[in-house]
Amino acid sequence: MKKKAPTVRKGDSATRIYAEIRRQILSLQLQPGAAIDEAALVREAGVSRTPVREALVRLASEGLVILLPNRGSQVAPLDLARIRDYLEAIDICQRAVTMWAAVRRRPQDIGAIRAGAEAFEAAAAARNTDEMVLANRAFHQAIADACGNQMMATAYERILDEGLRVSRFSLASMYESHAEESRAFVEIIVQEHAGMVRAIEIGDTALAEQLAASHTEHTRVRFANFLADTLAPAVKIGVRS
Repeated sequence: MKKKAPTVRKGDSATRIYAEIRRQILSLQLQPGAAIDEAALVREAGVSRTPVREALVRLASEGLVILLPNRGSQVAPLDLARIRDYLEAIDICQRAVTMWAAVRRRPQDIGAIRAGAEAFEAAAAARNTDEMVLANRAFHQAIADACGNQMMATAYERILDEGLRVSRFSLASMYESHAEESRAFVEIIVQEHAGMVRAIEIGDTALAEQLAASHTEHTRVRFANFLADTLAPAVKIGVRS
């Protein structure tokens, strides 16, 4: 007797669609500002419009999607003001949770934090940007989980999610000519991760906060360099005779 296929509840569909759209946004598969084809999502997922809308409303509450009255929805733009807000927020929260983790961490927290650092280092060695981005988030989330303040950890988690899109720009090498610069930046991140693991492990709050602040500053400089990078001056536009 053939087994009956399991029934997929509406809530399950909405969660599945939410996770997939979120993945596409954070991986930049769906570009900032891009229109979201809701009809295509309905067809591809084989569901009604309701779970798709539920997923988009949830993403809008996280700041990843903008719902447009009578015009569908779009991926939230990654504008400069938002990046400035992100860098300010991550600086404050990252210093706080890293310092508090050095005070409140439990033995099991150290293992999770170290595993995140090692995963990032392995991804860096493989030059896998996608894995670096996710491992970096996991590393810092493990620190937040060790800080002993659930409200701060939750707020920091949302900021980390916002930063996944920024991280793809800062961790990737845009051109082969910039590869050495990119590798140098990644190596700094690897070293600072190791330093934070050690500072948290020995309870050195001053060093933990110092490294967290340095971490944000390196990201800020790297992203500023990305924005300033242009090939325009190298282009010679002459008047043909």
